[in-house]
Amino acid sequence: MNKEKFLKELKYQLRYLNKESIEKELKNYENKPDYNLKPEEIANQIYINRGLNIKVTKKISFLDSISTILNVFKNKNKKQIIDIILFFIYIFILIILIKIPFIYLRDIISTIFNVLITNDLLYTLWNLLFELLYAIVAILIFIKLIKNKAKDYENIN
Repeated sequence: MNKEKFLKELKYQLRYLNKESIEKELKNYENKPDYNLKPEEIANQIYINRGLNIKVTKKISFLDSISTILNVFKNKNKKQIIDIILFFIYIFILIILIKIPFIYLRDIISTIFNVLITNDLLYTLWNLLFELLYAIVAILIFIKLIKNKAKDYENIN
């Protein structure tokens, strides 16, 4: 990691401090010979030294998470591969189970639609909107679970 990127990341991780404190802490790291440090670990140590109960973690993108999980398969560790396969089965079952309340709620509201409004176009739009809502919820849960699993494997390696 180069100096600018390190200081930018450290500044971001220290965002809970006031401006003067951030500048003071950044000055301590401006003239380091080596920037192969982890900004989140340094920020956590700074928070501990200041008596603050704040813990920061590295923000990981979804694509980086996928890459981390794929690296598990490249490492050929059978225990980790089985863990990942079981994890994906768990996600699959969870997304199916999440659909159940959406189905019941959609059917209840559709019944009300049929009684009060007999317009087929509105009924169709309602169903499409509800399916879109389910898809968004399922995708967000999928992304969150993948990121959390990738963080677990990053902490192991």
